[in-house]
Amino acid sequence: MAFARSALLALLGVLLTVLMTVLSPGGTASAQPKVTPKNAPPPGKKSGAGQTAPKAPLITPRSTEPRPSKEGIDFFEKKIRPVLVHNCYKCHSGDPAKAKAHFVLDTYDGLRKGGDSGEVVAPRHPEKSLLIEALKYEGYEMPPEGQLPDEVIADFEKWVEMGVPDPRIGKAANSKNKVDIAEAKRYWAFQTPKAATPVPKVHDSSWPQSDIDRFILARLEHEHLKPARAADPVTLIRRVKFDLVGLPPTPQEIDEFVADKSTDALATVVDRLLASPQFGERWGRHWLDVVRYGESTGKERNVPYRYAWRYRDYVIDAFNTDKPYDKFIVEQLAGDLLIVQNRAEHNKLVIATGFLAIGPKAVNTNNPEQFKVDVIDDQNVDGVFLRFEV
Repeated sequence: MAFARSALLALLGVLLTVLMTVLSPGGTASAQPKVTPKNAPPPGKKSGAGQTAPKAPLITPRSTEPRPSKEGIDFFEKKIRPVLVHNCYKCHSGDPAKAKAHFVLDTYDGLRKGGDSGEVVAPRHPEKSLLIEALKYEGYEMPPEGQLPDEVIADFEKWVEMGVPDPRIGKAANSKNKVDIAEAKRYWAFQTPKAATPVPKVHDSSWPQSDIDRFILARLEHEHLKPARAADPVTLIRRVKFDLVGLPPTPQEIDEFVADKSTDALATVVDRLLASPQFGERWGRHWLDVVRYGESTGKERNVPYRYAWRYRDYVIDAFNTDKPYDKFIVEQLAGDLLIVQNRAEHNKLVIATGFLAIGPKAVNTNNPEQFKVDVIDDQNVDGVFLRFEV
């Protein structure tokens, strides 16, 4: 044990000696090459009179600026962006190389960079901002079609005093991508429905049971094809039951249907199934899938929606009561704004607007503006009602 202690102490002594040698001014560490700062003056010269310091960038990078406040963003969206879109984007948006004065203001970077005349905004200093000067017609005159109202100019002055809060991100819009209205009007979904063509004549007059059947059979005969044979009663009631309520028929239902030899036996079964609560439960699910129904937020933190079932039941009831489709849409988009007779009716219509609230939510995000944008995007009004993806 004594030998082990002696060896350990000797080893520690060697290590301390080496370490002191490395850290000493004349040791190994001092022999390392010095790293010259990128903007340092040449050797032998001192930074001072006659030396030009590196220029700071005129435009502060977005990442170094504090995130705009909610009040600032709301002010921009309500007071500033609409004016820019209506009065300025025609000449100052898209590709800066093709915009007038090489100045675009449809993005944050374009606005802050300026154009041929330099920077146009000095945050918190409207008296130094070329933008305010141009709006007041005190030099440049913008917009050239006519001066904006005094209250609008005052809004811009307040916006600059606030520090020019601007939530816009991304690259400038491509001004070449303009909508051809005439071409858009020819899109098939915007065409007036064509008048029904005359019901075609068919060779096998015994098969069709309706005019729709005659159209189908006419095409089959044109292609030299024959219809599939009629399903037997057991197969037929199974198909109908699964299609309308999602459940198989019971043995008793099968027996009753097979024994019914009347011509309206199938219609009787269909009417009974359409009147059953299970019809709304079965077909309401398709709508709930389209509107991304869920009973929790999903994503990183799965927070339950305690009352999501109320919207689910609203959809089921709408199918079971055969609610008109136009009314079904209006109630989900603006049910809380509709005129009602009593409080109970109002409460039901508020439940319908659950369409706008349900769906996945990234409640764990620390970016409130991104959360707001994600909520709006997830509402997907165009995709649900118009089948357009914007």
